[in-house]
Amino acid sequence: MPNHPFDSQLCPTRWLAPFGALLFSLFVAGTNAQPYTQISAGENHTCALLDSGGVHCWGDNFRGQLGNTTALVGDESGLPIRVLNISTAAQIAAGREHNCAALKNGTVRCWGYNFRGQLGDGSTVANAVPVQVGGISNAVAVAAGGDHSCALIAGGTIKCWGYNADGELGAGSTAFSSTSALDVVGITNAIAISAGMLHTCALLATNRVRCWGYNNFGALGDGTFVNRNAPVEISSFVATAIDAGWHHTCATYSGSVYCWGSNTNGLLGDTTTTARNLPVQSQGINAASQVAGGEIHTCARLTLGPGELRCWGNGGDGRLGNGETLNSLSPVRVLGYDNFIAVTAGRQHTCALIDGGSAKCWGRNTFGQLGNGEWGPTSAERAPLYTAPKCELDIDGDGAINAATDGVIATRVLAGLTGTNVTAGALGIDATRTTWPQIRLFLERACGVVGLKP
Repeated sequence: MPNHPFDSQLCPTRWLAPFGALLFSLFVAGTNAQPYTQISAGENHTCALLDSGGVHCWGDNFRGQLGNTTALVGDESGLPIRVLNISTAAQIAAGREHNCAALKNGTVRCWGYNFRGQLGDGSTVANAVPVQVGGISNAVAVAAGGDHSCALIAGGTIKCWGYNADGELGAGSTAFSSTSALDVVGITNAIAISAGMLHTCALLATNRVRCWGYNNFGALGDGTFVNRNAPVEISSFVATAIDAGWHHTCATYSGSVYCWGSNTNGLLGDTTTTARNLPVQSQGINAASQVAGGEIHTCARLTLGPGELRCWGNGGDGRLGNGETLNSLSPVRVLGYDNFIAVTAGRQHTCALIDGGSAKCWGRNTFGQLGNGEWGPTSAERAPLYTAPKCELDIDGDGAINAATDGVIATRVLAGLTGTNVTAGALGIDATRTTWPQIRLFLERACGVVGLKP
C-alpha cells in the first residue's frame, strides 16, 4: 500500500469499509512508483517489466494487448496501465498485437490478439487478460512475433505456437497455425530467442545462430531467400546477442553489430539499401552490448560512456532520436541522454531504459505508445523520463488524503456513480483531478481499477 499514515480523520467508520474493499480488491501491493527492469516495444504499444514482477503496458489496445480486461479493449492508453493477473514475471516480450510473459515459476502467460493461436491457450479467441500457455512449466524466456510466440525452455529447447504459414514455428511442419506449443526441431542448447514478424532466431550456447520462417528478404541469414520450416544455421558466424526485427535480424559480437535481411531505408546500417541474405557489418559501431530491430529502423546500446545509443534506418517521426526525421544509412547518436541500459524498437517508435529504472520513448505516438500521456511524435531530446505510475489514496490529487474528499469519491465510485455525481462537493481546494474523466483515468491507469463507467 502507499506509504501514508492513517490518522483518525482518514478512517471514520462511515467509509472505512467500502474504501478498504476498494483498496483490497482493486489496488495492488507496492503501488508506489517502482523501477522498470525490462522494456519491449510492439507494433503500436509498449510493455515494461517492473522490479516487483508486475507488468505495465501502454499504447494501442485494439486487440486487448494492454492486458487490463475487455473493459478497455479499443481504448488506447497514453499512460502505463497495470496488466492484470501477473505479479511474478521474470521476462516479457511484446509482439505485433499480443504479448507474453515468462513467470518465475516457469509458466508462460500471453494476452491480446489470438486469431492464429499466438496466445497458446488452445483457442483463437482474443483475450484482454493474460491466459496460461498450455504444456509449458519450465520456461526461462519468451519471444513474441507478428502472430506467433515462442518460449525458451530450461535446458535449451524451444517451443513455439501460433501462425506457421512460413514455417516460423520451426517444427518442421507446413501446418498453417497451431494453438498449442510445438517443439522446435533440432535445437537442444539455445540460450536466447527472438521473434520477428514472420521469422524466429535462436542463439546457441556455442554462439552460433539458427533461424527459421519467412526468408523472402534474407532474414534467416543462410545465403538464400527460401523459407524454412526448420532451423538453419548461419554459416561461419558467431554472436553474443541477437534480435529479430520485422523482416531483418541483427546480432552483436565483440562490440560490433551485424545485420541481414530487408534493408529498407538502410536499416542494416551498411550504408546501402540492398537486402542481404548473409550478415553484413553495421558501420561505425565497435562497442555494442545490445541491438534492437524495429520495422524499418534499428538501434544499438553501446558501452561508451555511461551508455550511449545509436540508431539507423527510417527516421520518420524522430524515431532515430537524433533530432531529425530523415533516414540514415549509418548509425547516428541518440541525443538528450546517455545513461541507457537497454533499448527496444517498435514499428515506428523507440523506447529505452535509463540507469535507475526510468523509461524513455520517442518517435510516432498515434496510439500513445510513448507512454508520456500525450499523443503526437516526440523527439528523444524532449521525451520525459518516467517510472511506473504511482497509485495513491489521494484520488483528487490535491496533495492530501482526506476522508471528506478522497473517501467520499471512493465511496461514490464503489456505488457505481459517474460524472458530477462523483465529484460534487468532494474535491479539495487544491484538487488537480477535478472531473470524472480525470479521476477515472487516474484510477484505471495508475491503480489498475477496471470496469468503471464512462
